Amino acid sequence: MSNRKQSIVLATVLTLLVLAGCLLDHTDAKRSRSKSRHRPKGVNIEIYHPKGVMVWYPYRTDLELFGIEIYINKGNAAPETASSSEEIVRPVCDICLNTTEVSYGKFILRAENAIIRGRDRVTYRAILKKTNSEPRISCSNEFYVSESRILLGSVTGEAIACNSATTEPRIGDASDKALRDEIKLLEDILLEVNQECNASQNQTKQLHLLAETPTRYNAAELYEFATNWLTSALPSINWNRTMVDAFYVPNGGIGIEVATIIDKLKILKMAHGLADQPITDLDTFQNEDLTNEIDMW
Repeated sequence: MSNRKQSIVLATVLTLLVLAGCLLDHTDAKRSRSKSRHRPKGVNIEIYHPKGVMVWYPYRTDLELFGIEIYINKGNAAPETASSSEEIVRPVCDICLNTTEVSYGKFILRAENAIIRGRDRVTYRAILKKTNSEPRISCSNEFYVSESRILLGSVTGEAIACNSATTEPRIGDASDKALRDEIKLLEDILLEVNQECNASQNQTKQLHLLAETPTRYNAAELYEFATNWLTSALPSINWNRTMVDAFYVPNGGIGIEVATIIDKLKILKMAHGLADQPITDLDTFQNEDLTNEIDMW
């Protein structure tokens, strides 16, 4: 009898616990939905091909003005922390717009002639002015543009994603497409051969530059220095699109990372004709340093 009572009590307790858990989940879900409804959305940037950029920001009753400053492939445009006594010199923005007009519940800005391409480095600063207050920088950010986010069409018209199959006829005629397909096939073959040859190695997309900065630079300054240095060495390459990152190499020189292995192989091939071999494979450079350290032991 006592066992039966214990079973009933245990079942009752478990039922109450399940009910309490359901109530808590329901309450949390309501709070989450309430927060998501009231959470303001940020800056929205739409990039179009062949040209055009549209930026919009959701309207709120206390907002009087929305503005944007966009910098394209300018490494020192990113905001940095500095004391009040230091003056930060920023480059001129490539897209500088603001508006007080509201359309469809949004502040909408359009730069119909702006050109941004895949792999471009975009830095922006959003400016907001609330009622009875001065304009201020609301947020800032930077990103590299992926091909998938570029829209085909006009800023003022309907856009179609560039990776959609329906966009192919607009890109070029049949001969252009055949040429691009042939180039892509050759690059894929080259990549496969390279991977087979280096199957036992941990291959990166990094290169070593035989260059030194006059003083220690921050990340943005070093990126700009490397871009200028490389442009002087190999001017036929668009380094703002090809180079992803720049960094100091512990054993000397500057390291860079490019977008693809194919880019790396192309650069190494073109650099063979330069005097003193100022651009080499960082993987080889690091392996040589490691071998020298082992020999010293």
